[in-house]
Amino acid sequence: MRTQTKRACARVSCRAISNSTRKIVVAVLVLILSISSTMPVTAGAPYLGYTFDFWGGVTPAPVAYLATRSIMAQDLNTSTAPYPHTGTVLNAFLTPADLSVDSNNVIYLLDSGNNRIVIFDQELNLLRVIYGFDNNGEADTFNRPSGIFVCYHLNIYIADTENRRVVILDNDGNLLSMIYNPDLGEIDDAVDFRPQRVVADRAGRVYVIVMHVFEGIMRFNEHGEFFGYVGTIDVRVSAADLFWRWFATQAQIDRGSRFIPTEFLGVDIDDYGFVFATHADVIGQGDQVMRLNPRGNNVIRNFNENINISGDQRTFVGGPSVFVDVVSRPNGMFSTLDSNGGRIFTYDSEGNLLYVFGGEGELMGMTRTPAAIDAIGDTILVLDSTRGRIIYYEPTIYGALINEAVGLRYQGNEAASVEIWHEIILINEFNQLAFTGIGRAHLQNGEYVLAMDYLRRGMDLRYYSIALTRRRQVFVDAYLAYALTAFLVVAIALIGRAVYRNVKGLNVREDEVYD
Repeated sequence: MRTQTKRACARVSCRAISNSTRKIVVAVLVLILSISSTMPVTAGAPYLGYTFDFWGGVTPAPVAYLATRSIMAQDLNTSTAPYPHTGTVLNAFLTPADLSVDSNNVIYLLDSGNNRIVIFDQELNLLRVIYGFDNNGEADTFNRPSGIFVCYHLNIYIADTENRRVVILDNDGNLLSMIYNPDLGEIDDAVDFRPQRVVADRAGRVYVIVMHVFEGIMRFNEHGEFFGYVGTIDVRVSAADLFWRWFATQAQIDRGSRFIPTEFLGVDIDDYGFVFATHADVIGQGDQVMRLNPRGNNVIRNFNENINISGDQRTFVGGPSVFVDVVSRPNGMFSTLDSNGGRIFTYDSEGNLLYVFGGEGELMGMTRTPAAIDAIGDTILVLDSTRGRIIYYEPTIYGALINEAVGLRYQGNEAASVEIWHEIILINEFNQLAFTGIGRAHLQNGEYVLAMDYLRRGMDLRYYSIALTRRRQVFVDAYLAYALTAFLVVAIALIGRAVYRNVKGLNVREDEVYD
């Protein structure tokens, strides 16, 4: 009887324990789900995020952007396009070379293999396809074009490579003008005008990257007349090449490679008319990105001499980065596309690296042959040429916070960015730029001691020196008057003491004489 009672009690206790355990498990699962719904979704990224520290070492970081969708030709809604594409499926993109987004966020894809321009909106409605244009009453077509740009006035500029010309169309596809091989005088025959990339400013000036032209980016006025090069790249020679060239004969030098500048690869233009351009720095000692003013001077304010705007140089087995394209973004930011690793590097106006994402592979968000990059607001578009698709990247919470904080700093509102920088530090305590942002805000508010502490943690030597100088100046201004007064009082006291001792000594000697 007692045994049966014990067994019954044991069953009851086990049921009670199991029921309580189920409740605890359910509560924990609900808590986890509720927390995960408020956290940035980074677990699905097939790539890792990282930045570089002050010494150039890799620092892991949360993923700033995630791929949200991948667009191919069959994804476009052709029912919105005029004849002959109404109700039909658009044939696949064939080695697309470039893309451009206009001021209305309409996307222009240069489908180079099919010699056409495919135009569609953000909802993937096909608007029209341009196969050619009317050229003085005759039908004209493209021949392996490799660059496209839609200007502020919605005119379309096409680098028609194998036809050796730049074609300028209005937004309806009507021909406006064309740019051919310019008259360069005595060296005219030495230039093979094969344009690769093209952009234009609001005044109609055209900037063209031409294959195997090393003097710089060719610049044309609004009438299509050539008026010089812009952005000549300095020739960089390694120490090993100089060493062996010293011992080489003239015949060996003639047979060897010449020291010539590298070619420009990608180009874009911002709202202020400054031209962003990328080139392949094979030696890995200089910046691969330039922001050129109208005089051709690079105006990117890169104060950190230890880190160049060159992506990965010796970190990964695949070798150094090659920035094949660049896109100007709001608040002075710009993003570059690394064709060697499929990664996107984003910098602020001072050349500070903000975040890195992307990679080379077959998974969603990775590319095989990255060819071009553009942006719609904070959304980044990357063209994968081999796969014939456009990948859309959207910012995570971490990336959105960085974009917002950098924007406030660029607008001069350092104080408003402090709270955002603190949130970034909570997510990533190794973000040196966040410490720098907080330090600059304290510097702006005159809190020099706090500024020095944060700037030291952010390894911002320039602004740390400014904070230290101002702190010393405040100290001097506060205590210099007291110090001078004390010095004057002590000096007067010492002088008075010396005078008193001299007078007393004279009196003593006079008394001795009279005695």
